[in-house]
Amino acid sequence: MSRVAMLLGHDLLEPTVDTRVWREALSLIGAGYEVTVFCWARRDDSLPAEEIRDGVRVRRIFASLDSWLPGRMLAFRSAMRQLAEAAADELPAVVHAHDLETLPAACRAAEECDAKVIFDAHEDWPLLERVQGAALGAWFGWQQRRWLPRADTVVTVSPELAKRLGGAEVLYNSEPLVVVKAPAGEDLHAKLGLGGVVAGYIGALRRRIIEQLLDAVAQVPEATLLVVGGPPKGRAGYAGLQERLEAYAARVGAKAVFAGPLAYDRMGDCYRACDLLLVGHYVAEPLRHAAVPKKLLDAMAYSIPAVVGPYEARRAIVERHRCGLVADDWLAPLHKLVGDAELRHEMGARGAAAWRAQYCWDRMEERLLALYAGLLAAPEVP
Repeated sequence: MSRVAMLLGHDLLEPTVDTRVWREALSLIGAGYEVTVFCWARRDDSLPAEEIRDGVRVRRIFASLDSWLPGRMLAFRSAMRQLAEAAADELPAVVHAHDLETLPAACRAAEECDAKVIFDAHEDWPLLERVQGAALGAWFGWQQRRWLPRADTVVTVSPELAKRLGGAEVLYNSEPLVVVKAPAGEDLHAKLGLGGVVAGYIGALRRRIIEQLLDAVAQVPEATLLVVGGPPKGRAGYAGLQERLEAYAARVGAKAVFAGPLAYDRMGDCYRACDLLLVGHYVAEPLRHAAVPKKLLDAMAYSIPAVVGPYEARRAIVERHRCGLVADDWLAPLHKLVGDAELRHEMGARGAAAWRAQYCWDRMEERLLALYAGLLAAPEVP
């Protein structure tokens, strides 16, 4: 049984499960690997130092973040050193680094125990940091150029990001077939009193985009906007924000229902309640071209046409499979889809077929296991 050490710069399970890391770990365990996720608990030192959940062993390291920059930098260095040391002590065959921040630690751990290194890029990390500040972005760009060549294999979340990395295996963030095929839990149409053609929006309550959606829905009387989500991370005042958005909807004459945040195991019911999905931008504009929102893939899984912005990765999927519309505003595609039930059905069916064949986690698991098998295969003796 080969050991795998996964390195993660935040907690795997709290406050919410990192579904990409979790799915990869479960897939590897199902194939007979022994997986430990070494993660940085950051500000929550009340969590157990070690626990096992569904066969996934989680080991936490603790380095409290300070409010001042030098203190945060020291905490980061301490956390990465602890991750590298803890992983090396396990003598893994593979060290799997999740995102650029853990790649140097993974390479150092691998050097200690002659392990292979997988770099799993969830984001364009240098660009992500550049949004926060040019100096930080430049530093992480240098880090990527320095450490990327030391990885034995690179995986990432979209073909567009794979190109930026000089080539990588693409593992989309998607659900397994068993989740999508699970029986419905409850009828949200009845529970929430939904009427007309339901256009769903799933994501954090960001005032600007929700008001844009409400402005569009107000001009399509047959449409009802279903908003599922809570406040952006780290922001308080959710109740007040929802009340302001509900008041805005009434003022512009938009039919809208705010469901609040729903638990992960209820998201299937949410998608089933929608006739189409309005896929938000979700990330800062410089990051959008390489991002494939999981909501787009979920819409395909549940046979729902999606409306996406004109950003490269999501545009490519929607146009390739003709499973939705690409637009730089919400009103025109909303008019078109709300008024044409047959078109919605055709787009939804094409999206579901493509998702089952190319994007569901079952297909991603096959790629992941093939990648690991190839990485650990003994070299042929001439």
